[in-house]
Amino acid sequence: MDRVSRYSYINAKLRARIGLMAGSSLLEDMIKAPNLSEAIAVLSGTKYDSLFETYSRTADLQQVELELFIREIRLHEEIIKALDDRTARFVKTLLEKTEIENIKNAVRLWYSASVLHHSISYRSAYIYKDRIVHDIDWSRIINALGWDDVRTAFRNTPYLTVFDRYDAQDITRLGLFEFEIDLDHLWFDRLYGAMDLLDGADREVALKVYGLDVDLKNIINLIRYGFYHSCDSSRLAHVFIHYGSLYGVLEKRLASGNFSIEEARDLIRRRYARVGELLGQMEVRGQLSTGHSELAYGTLAIENYLAQQRRKEFTGILCADPFTIGTILSYIYLCRSEDNTIKGILAAKYYNWSEEQIRRELN
Repeated sequence: MDRVSRYSYINAKLRARIGLMAGSSLLEDMIKAPNLSEAIAVLSGTKYDSLFETYSRTADLQQVELELFIREIRLHEEIIKALDDRTARFVKTLLEKTEIENIKNAVRLWYSASVLHHSISYRSAYIYKDRIVHDIDWSRIINALGWDDVRTAFRNTPYLTVFDRYDAQDITRLGLFEFEIDLDHLWFDRLYGAMDLLDGADREVALKVYGLDVDLKNIINLIRYGFYHSCDSSRLAHVFIHYGSLYGVLEKRLASGNFSIEEARDLIRRRYARVGELLGQMEVRGQLSTGHSELAYGTLAIENYLAQQRRKEFTGILCADPFTIGTILSYIYLCRSEDNTIKGILAAKYYNWSEEQIRRELN
């Protein structure tokens, strides 16, 4: 199937939806709403009507968040049904990211109950328990008596390879941090593997946007774990995602055992000049010292800048060739961004934040 035949219908449909999103006053109306109930009411009669119905029935914001999660799954499924096998397989791999988030939440509940001995009875209601991509027994995870029982729930999935790296003693001793990092790395491995199966133009688009995505994540990991938490080289090497334009150089620097703030800043500056400038300003102010109280604020400024760059990359696709997977990637990104903004506004209204506070945080 040629690219025009493959994408003409689905991309035209998604571009129309993107246009409606751009022209909508939904988020603005929610921000201006005087309280949580009024903000929820804004959703009535819109494509988010199910959120309004859920809150009207339960008065439970966590149930509303679960409904947003379900919407994200349905969005991917709708797109997958409209694509041929090769492209559908790639979008299904994107949906695995959502599945991994659900895995993390379910395993955290098990960990809370079995290792930390906390009550999870009320929290288990907020875990999605139907099929996402693979056959996973979600209830078995939450109710498992031990780690081996948790592992069994993943015996027919690609995630079993990660679970097999840990035993009960590892999880009790190390917690879930490294385990969750390994799940993230598995997803990127599968993502890049799925990219290799795409046609040339589609592969080029996907490599560009996710290559940038990986670089931005690795920059954040470097600042968060290298500067703020002052992790050693081996732990940093475990955190970094093994793709993108920065990873190869980062790996070599870490292997040398002589990785300094100056080297990191200069490396980043060569590819992302503005981030290098922000790091330089933080260094001048002494904010890159381990545990410095201002480091978190400087890091947030960098994270905000990187988020803007990520948005530019995903939305910039819409100005390029209309007959590639790019429109789909942009649409998925914009829908997730809008969902997260709605979630943030509702949480802010719950805590009685002012309109000014909400706008400041969203910006």
